[in-house]
Amino acid sequence: MSRLRGFVASWFFAPYRGSADLDLFKRLARTPLDYELVQVRRAGADPQILAIPMEARFSRTEISTDHAQPRTRRTRDDFIAGVLAKFREAPTPYDFLLSHSNEVPSHAAALECRKLRPDVPWIAYFGDPVLKNPYVAHMAEYPLHAEDCATEAATLEQADVVLCNNPWQRDLMFSGPLAKHAHKAVVVPHCFEPAFYPSAPAELPGLFRFLHLGTLYSVKRTARPLLLAVDRLLELYPRYANRFEVVFRGGPYHAGDRETWASMRHADHVRLEPEVPFLESLAIMQRAHVLVSIDGIFDEAEHGLTASPFFPGKLVDYMGAGRPITAITMERGPTADVLRASGNLVADERPDRIAFVLKRYLDGKAPTGTPDWSRYSSRVVGAEMEAVLRAAARRAAGVEVQAAADEARQRALASLIRSAS
Repeated sequence: MSRLRGFVASWFFAPYRGSADLDLFKRLARTPLDYELVQVRRAGADPQILAIPMEARFSRTEISTDHAQPRTRRTRDDFIAGVLAKFREAPTPYDFLLSHSNEVPSHAAALECRKLRPDVPWIAYFGDPVLKNPYVAHMAEYPLHAEDCATEAATLEQADVVLCNNPWQRDLMFSGPLAKHAHKAVVVPHCFEPAFYPSAPAELPGLFRFLHLGTLYSVKRTARPLLLAVDRLLELYPRYANRFEVVFRGGPYHAGDRETWASMRHADHVRLEPEVPFLESLAIMQRAHVLVSIDGIFDEAEHGLTASPFFPGKLVDYMGAGRPITAITMERGPTADVLRASGNLVADERPDRIAFVLKRYLDGKAPTGTPDWSRYSSRVVGAEMEAVLRAAARRAAGVEVQAAADEARQRALASLIRSAS
């Protein structure tokens, strides 16, 4: 099978180690395709990330701009101009165009590329919804959001295929006036990369450890519900005192979380630790008894949401670590779906509910083994991504692209089972 050659516009990408950087990299690294990729130059590159075994070949161009201020006109113009300059250099047309957000200017740049070469099939991947992202309402300032919403609408209209990472996100984005474009939607989830994890088995600490890694926000996605639950558990069941710890690695720890922690009766059961480099964080995950994911909790009255549209990238990193996982999340949504299907437990933000879940794990009445997360490995998701890109390159319709991805997933899973037996 021939190696296709694609052009990629993605503000974020490896060797940087943010969630959006790694999301796209892990999806593409196992695809036997060639990519001309344009990204933004930033501080903190980690060359180890690009050292894993890969089938993909990347030729990367980094655009110098004020990466710390992505929501300014000048910064966006710098990036879009760099993307277009590189796109124009190609002596022959690319087989496909792929754009990835966050940040949304990646799609704005692809819209300009589409004007230059309307014959090149375009796949647009949205890590999160834009117009219907409920966090925006809680931000005091969010410049250029109206522009981003217009870019999202134009992208859904003009792209040939629109990738989402979960069906709840797809259904939210393609509702209302944009429902007419739903036939373009294809779902391919996040993935973990096994090569990133230590090969030696990890030793668990003597004290039972609940561990949360990654970013917290000042609203909605906060440490507060879990902190209150620790106090509630020990108020109801004092015998659990000094038998467990809750560790946060990452933050940032906003004033509300720090104030809640300071006012806890049992603050000595909780540690707020600084962020660690990405690869080190994966090793730390393997030394936890239970990994904890925290989602924002939204409601229908305030946000118009009855389900979460967010599938955390950190959740699939947890899967690769092979430890039990629990979550504070909405009743409906990708996190609840995935964890319930594996037998793990979830709770909403009420401290009593969270305390009950903590107790179940402490009592050994929740899963302690390793679920089979093969479906979310880079080998499987990479096969799906390859199928999507090849199908899109021959201008297959959205339903055909989804069918190609589903068939590739089944083949990849069967191959993993055969290699493991």
